[in-house]
Amino acid sequence: MLDLQPGQKVLDVGCGIGGGNFYMAEKYDVHVVGIDLSINMISFALERAIGLKCAVEFEVADCTKKTYPDCTFDVIYSRDTILHIQDKPALFRSFYKWLRPGGKVLISDYCKRAGPASKEFEGYIKQRGYDLHDVEAYGQMLRDAGFHEVVAEDRTEQFIEVLQKELDTVEKERESFIHEFSEQDYNEIVGGWKAKLIRSSSGEQRWGLFIAKKK
Repeated sequence: MLDLQPGQKVLDVGCGIGGGNFYMAEKYDVHVVGIDLSINMISFALERAIGLKCAVEFEVADCTKKTYPDCTFDVIYSRDTILHIQDKPALFRSFYKWLRPGGKVLISDYCKRAGPASKEFEGYIKQRGYDLHDVEAYGQMLRDAGFHEVVAEDRTEQFIEVLQKELDTVEKERESFIHEFSEQDYNEIVGGWKAKLIRSSSGEQRWGLFIAKKK
């Protein structure tokens, strides 16, 4: 999808503990910058980076306030993070400026179905503080920011399949998980995933994949 080439520079927005960063840097010999709001996540990522020879760097930063010089990155990547951003058009305009000509964005994110949401789902969105859009509207925001060759795909079925596999794995490892963490952590994670499966299977919660290019 991204056709990563050695020496390119990648920005990972919402990098978490850096799993994707290490993978891209080691497999494709690219320089990856990971930013995240979580101090704990970034601390863990920095610990993982000790002794590795791949080009990765991490920073605690808010993508809506962080600035980079124009034409800094070849790729901007974000997985299931931008749902937290209220002003997506402004962020996408920043992405466009930060990319070099020919650069790409690859985003996966939570979405909602077109049309009015149920009262229950609206309550969930509000409680979480999410800003969700349908897949087509999300893609249009990228076009409005100046991007070309925008691909906006509903990948909800794939999301459900992956989530079910992860849930099955955690449930099989219940005892070891509780031993390492706690029963409360286990119940919260499993309960959250099951609720997510219900919302996705009902069609209310969607999962979108977006690819776009700067001319």
